Amino acid sequence: MAQVNRDVDLKALVGNQLQYIYSAEELTNVLNTLASNVGVPSDFRRNQMLCFADTRNDYRRVKRYFMHKKHGGRRPIVAPHHSLMHMLQGFNVLLQQYNPPTPWCYGFVRGRSVVQNAQLHVGKRYILNVDIKDFFPSITRQMVEDVLTAAPLRCSTEAAQLLSGLCTVIEPVGDVLPQGFPTSPTLSNMVCRKMDEELAAAAQRIGATYSRYADDMTFSCDNDVLRTTGSFYLQVSTIVEKYGFRLNDRKTRLQRRGRRQQVTGIVVSHKVNVSREYARQIRSLLYMWERYGYWETAKAALHAYREQNGKTRRHGEYLTLYTVLRGRLNYMKMVKGETDPTYLKLWNKYNQLMLRDKPKRRRGTYGTNAHRPETSSTNDYLGEPQRKGCAGVVAVFVALTLAGLLALNLLV
Repeated sequence: MAQVNRDVDLKALVGNQLQYIYSAEELTNVLNTLASNVGVPSDFRRNQMLCFADTRNDYRRVKRYFMHKKHGGRRPIVAPHHSLMHMLQGFNVLLQQYNPPTPWCYGFVRGRSVVQNAQLHVGKRYILNVDIKDFFPSITRQMVEDVLTAAPLRCSTEAAQLLSGLCTVIEPVGDVLPQGFPTSPTLSNMVCRKMDEELAAAAQRIGATYSRYADDMTFSCDNDVLRTTGSFYLQVSTIVEKYGFRLNDRKTRLQRRGRRQQVTGIVVSHKVNVSREYARQIRSLLYMWERYGYWETAKAALHAYREQNGKTRRHGEYLTLYTVLRGRLNYMKMVKGETDPTYLKLWNKYNQLMLRDKPKRRRGTYGTNAHRPETSSTNDYLGEPQRKGCAGVVAVFVALTLAGLLALNLLV
């Protein structure tokens, strides 16, 4: 997959051409210019662009599949055809350069992170977490057209109609923003800009702090004014509905000081931190790896994940456990810092085990044999006590999951 160059100045390159586009041929030329300058394949044709801009050509332009949600259910994902993907990648870089983020938006913004979003709410007496229901599907094609024709882009009507078609997909309710297109995060932030301004102003009037990370909105305050039965929550709901969204009342929660407070999965009670369960899960997997060997632990981890989530993709008989652990350790470093003692202890243990067992995916192999050890048996690197314990490793792992390991999001 081509690496997108986000540093090229597309605003200077394209200028105000989008304001004066009146034909599909002109828009195709601009999309080719954008794609070639960010380093992705271009050479798009007019008829190809028109086909992709017509959302009724669903089977030609997208692939649909589902991903399991962490807490149950399935999330629909719509992946664009590779040529449509390249069109959108170039256009997305231009959108980002025309859309400087608001002070309250932390999701899908370069240079900002989930940790910075959480830091705003550290040590507050009351924290209100609010979730927008069906965030991306709530953003209609008309809403996309409106932000494209408005400042600062000021696209012509013809360009906005074609571009909004490229960026949306057809659903029973109409054309909406899909989860899976490269332009969807940036466009969602553009659509939510005025909503963020109103919510931030409402929060400021009561002395509260506001931030939004994608569909997760957070308000924090030292005064008891954030109750879900109070006037402020009603005001938030009214503002959100004014801009075409709805709150997911099932995910609304008010957290008080004295109990663990979390913002977008990060503990903020006294400082930004990962939960104890998160560190315990990593520690448990490292212990099992050391005791029973890498391949038996990887197989047991996949078994436990399938028990909770059903079928997995691309894993065969084994899970790439070392990449999962490395990713979770990198996340811990991002939250706690690279000098944190807990992180350093777990990271050093991980490196010791990697040096001992050297688990690797064999190049060019997938499926049931992709993660098997190069040796004929795990006995080649396990001692006698570990060989005897391997037979019961699945039972041990499943027992540990009852204490929290099933909460792992192990699908990569």
